[in-house]
Amino acid sequence: MRFCISILCFLLLANGPAAFSQEVIAKDAAWCWFSDPRAIYHKGEKEAVYFGYINSRGDVMVKSLNLATNQEQEYNLHKELQVDDHNVPSFLFLPDGKLLTFYSHHNGDLFMRKSKNAEDITAWEDERILLNKTATDVYCYSNPIMLSGENNRIYLFGRDFYRGKGFEKSYAGTQIYYIYSDNYGETWSERKILLDNSMRNNPPYIKYTSDGKSRIDFLFTNGHPKIGNDVAVFHMYYKNGAFWQTNGRKIGGTEDLPVTISKVDKVYDPSITDVRAWIWDIAMDKKGRPVVAYARYPSPEQHQYYYARWNGKKWEDRKIADAGPYITIIKPGKKLLEAHYSGGIVLDHENINNIYLARKINGVYEIEKRVLNGKKEEIVPITSHSTADNVRPYVVAKKTTGSPILLWMNGHYYHYTDYQTDLKIKRQ
Repeated sequence: MRFCISILCFLLLANGPAAFSQEVIAKDAAWCWFSDPRAIYHKGEKEAVYFGYINSRGDVMVKSLNLATNQEQEYNLHKELQVDDHNVPSFLFLPDGKLLTFYSHHNGDLFMRKSKNAEDITAWEDERILLNKTATDVYCYSNPIMLSGENNRIYLFGRDFYRGKGFEKSYAGTQIYYIYSDNYGETWSERKILLDNSMRNNPPYIKYTSDGKSRIDFLFTNGHPKIGNDVAVFHMYYKNGAFWQTNGRKIGGTEDLPVTISKVDKVYDPSITDVRAWIWDIAMDKKGRPVVAYARYPSPEQHQYYYARWNGKKWEDRKIADAGPYITIIKPGKKLLEAHYSGGIVLDHENINNIYLARKINGVYEIEKRVLNGKKEEIVPITSHSTADNVRPYVVAKKTTGSPILLWMNGHYYHYTDYQTDLKIKRQ
């Protein structure tokens, strides 16, 4: 008996207490961080988490886990769409318990499917193409949001790489757009351009969060950090048919779109530090104020995580951690293609003082939880002594009781079209 207890203590010391609550939830699975929610929690007839991923064959997959029975379901939404982690599906539950899912090529068509039965992913209606690629327009990413205060209108946000005349070899025509549906996805509006990047030859990136009632918050950049050292971080929000600066000053109504990015107030201005940035997550605190997580890049080998909160008058910005270098593993004879892919930093949307991040420790990316308490900070290891990288964590929102559900990628990541990773889950 003493021998067994000693072995158990050794394992706990060697691997950390979190090692016993982790499990591989999906083999051969990867995702990016610009289509969300890529995992969703729902408690109806059953309590379950639903999530999507792309496998190494390019299949668009959805899977569910019943949290009470551990029963799993899996479905292939689109076989061999494209080997590219940008194509991960996003999800939205309808009031009747049925599920909408959206996904796209990495620059191609935009798709939607609807489940036939409530809380069930084993049967789906036929796939629909919401936006067809054309000679000038190709689509990427999907981010659905439903507002109960607008009679359950569904907004679907994405990005259009416009390749019209004069833009064939340029990012200057890149557009952030949205479409909306007032009948649970049966029909959709015409596409409306949300953000104008002032002809910059650098594509903007954007993250979203919402109270689900009347407000949508937008965290975005004016480019990709690999293209320029002047990539800044911006914030605005939508409410009551209009767009607003963080401080509540009106930008304009939907009739005034698109919003010019350069006229939006900054969360982070790289002209002060000469250090480019990229975005990771946005949430809202209990007072409805935005909280964001982003990365700065003094160099490709130096990624830094930052956390910023709006206090009602200004952004309070603090450095959280040095993350290490890029996560991409360079194969022999290959070049570094993505120097700004960090391990990832995300927020617990139910408790914005909880941060989850991936940073390099002893040569391997590990996941940590950071608990903020004023200026103090508690560090809780989630993974340790790993033999493969743990990256791109994601906290599943809407679970308001008990411990949050955390998912992440584990394995070897070479490129967004070349990955040998699984998804892991921590739920206790």
